[in-house]
Amino acid sequence: MKYIKSTYLAFFITAFISLLVALFFEKINLLFVYPLTFVSIFVLYMTEKKGPISILYVLVLIFGLSSGVYLIIGFGQYVPEVSILVSIFYLIYLRLMYLKNEKMNTTIKMYLKLLIIFLPILYIYYRVICLIYPEIKEDYVYFAIMVLLMLIYLMAALYYYIRNKNQSNLWMLIVAANLGIMNIIITINELYMYETIFTVIAIFCNHFVLYFSFKFMLEDEKNTLTDIV
Repeated sequence: MKYIKSTYLAFFITAFISLLVALFFEKINLLFVYPLTFVSIFVLYMTEKKGPISILYVLVLIFGLSSGVYLIIGFGQYVPEVSILVSIFYLIYLRLMYLKNEKMNTTIKMYLKLLIIFLPILYIYYRVICLIYPEIKEDYVYFAIMVLLMLIYLMAALYYYIRNKNQSNLWMLIVAANLGIMNIIITINELYMYETIFTVIAIFCNHFVLYFSFKFMLEDEKNTLTDIV
């Protein structure tokens, strides 16, 4: 089985260790293990990718790791820096999704379906922003741009999946769902009320993001849905 290859095992082991560190140690200790999951998924991508290496995907990993390091040190201290890094991260993801999807005709019914599904998400993010606004009001512009790009990315992932239910769009939808949950948890945890379990959940979601974005990059966009993993 491919999952017992050393490269897969390296990712699963580093991911598990980072969860243990998040659960039993101070958050700052994640700085010693968090980057290892990005290194291991990069090595896994390099060994499993048969065609040309995507520079955009490598940049996603770099910006994702950089923003994660700032978040571990303290989001409240680095709102502009995190917002800029995460904004670039979402722009690259949007580009990757666009490249994986051919142009197709879209109906009004599809847009209505997308709007109905997305309205509750908008409301949840609105309530979270209202909750933490006093903490980010001096850097609100940076934060608002990041949130806007985040919502555009979530909507795009949902749109592409509704329009074309192939394997690669499923992987990206799973990535988007985990990022959506992770963003809310991190924002509340860092800017409103800190709880260790929130950090653990955020790290867990991050591992899903890394793994399924890796699956997305390996997938042929013409494939139909098969197995989840």
